[in-house]
Amino acid sequence: MLRLTLPIAATLLVLLAVRWSQPDALRVDGLGPLAAVAALTAGGATLTLGLARLAFARTPPWIRGFLSTAVAFVLLASFTGGPGVVAVVGGLLMTPAVLLPLLRGGGRALRAEPFPPDVLGVARLAARFAVPATWYLAAVEVVPGVQAAQRWPGLLLGGLVAGATLVGGAVLAWTRPWHACVTPLPADDRELVAYGGLGHLVGVGDPVAGEQLRVMGVGGVLIELSGLLPAPVPDALRRTLDRLTPGLVRAVCAVGTPGRVLLASAGYGDAVHLWEPGTGRAVHALAGHRGPVNALCAVPVGDTVLLASGGDDCRILLWEPETGRRVRVVGRDARWAVRALCTVPVGDRVLLAAGHADGGVRLWDPADGALVRLLGTQRGGVHAVCAVTDDDAVRLASAAGDGTVVLWDPDSGARLGSFADDAPRYALCALRMDGEVLLAAAGDGVGITVWDPATGTRRGSLGTGSGSLLSMLVNSSGWIRSMCQVGDGDDARLLLAGYDRAVEQIRLRPALRSLTTAPGEPG
Repeated sequence: MLRLTLPIAATLLVLLAVRWSQPDALRVDGLGPLAAVAALTAGGATLTLGLARLAFARTPPWIRGFLSTAVAFVLLASFTGGPGVVAVVGGLLMTPAVLLPLLRGGGRALRAEPFPPDVLGVARLAARFAVPATWYLAAVEVVPGVQAAQRWPGLLLGGLVAGATLVGGAVLAWTRPWHACVTPLPADDRELVAYGGLGHLVGVGDPVAGEQLRVMGVGGVLIELSGLLPAPVPDALRRTLDRLTPGLVRAVCAVGTPGRVLLASAGYGDAVHLWEPGTGRAVHALAGHRGPVNALCAVPVGDTVLLASGGDDCRILLWEPETGRRVRVVGRDARWAVRALCTVPVGDRVLLAAGHADGGVRLWDPADGALVRLLGTQRGGVHAVCAVTDDDAVRLASAAGDGTVVLWDPDSGARLGSFADDAPRYALCALRMDGEVLLAAAGDGVGITVWDPATGTRRGSLGTGSGSLLSMLVNSSGWIRSMCQVGDGDDARLLLAGYDRAVEQIRLRPALRSLTTAPGEPG
């Protein structure tokens, strides 16, 4: 009810201001008709946008992409007296939007992700402008007591709704991490890393040389159109366009197939993309999810290795990476968004561990899609899960938004231990060094805590940070979203992806030798 009351009240205040400042723009017989116009405008727009969001959530992405974009530009064109400039702008955006996915991922890409995220963002913004304005025009025609009404107050209402959305989106854009994921990527003669983040781009780098080898994906139509600007495009402009593009790669995963290793990526869009990391060539674009994809994981099932993907549509899908065929749905009746995935050996089989938005840590059988066990729940939703295995035991770690990291026995479901911090934890990594297995946990400005799973004690912290938002904007080190270990021995490195513009790395052996215990922590 509050979602409907507040827009009506805000619309009434705007119309009162219009009526007071420009009496000829909206002439009505008293406050009653004015309130009726506000109620019909705000109520109709709120319900229309809500129903459209609900309807689009249940349709395939290629239908949703075409419909949302087409409807938005048709509504905009209705205010210009004909197609005109709107049709030209819409054509410039829609034509590359269709061609770029085709060039990036073949014919399947159009079905999987017909429009880059920035084009859909423009379409949603246009709809938020046009829908309130259209309802205003309808309201002043049907509400009794309206003597005369000009068109521009409706455009003002639509502009305020779209402007609030634009401001909110810009705030979110400037508080997103530069890189949201990092993973080891085996190559012929060395171990590389793959990472993803802003701009819907996936990078492959050499941690030893400290250089980026190639970039895959596309930043979207708006960034591509920046090529029309005088070359070279200034770095500051390019970084700003990257930051404002909605396409955030949230997960990357290396998955082995007979004869080669493929790289999977997913995030803001509905599709899961498969790449050939050695050449940067797009292999598949997998359609099936109906919302952002948050997690990817390679899963051995029998004699094959499948790719698991989970996201906001509460489903975990299993794919055959070489062919792009969808094998099965895991947790078909689940009601909780999937935020994290990993595999964990239990007895003679490998299970799929998932962290869910309701705080649950669940074990699924990838062979038949059945739920094996609910280990427990944490507050704030589970952001990361990680298997910690050594010669003596197999454990599963989970990190949550309330700052807790819990260690579970996946076989019995028992809770083995936990530690907590004030800031949310988003990243977990099993560290292997000199025959010892440790657990590293990181998040928002709390540094990297190293935990000994065998003894259940903290070993110390690899750096510390401040948890304030201001500190993140000034110094982004310590704000981490993902991490992984690459190499071993003297070449072992811990790769960190987060709010820093570069993927950072720490030489693991000297870092572990110099572990420091933070004040107030047990040694």
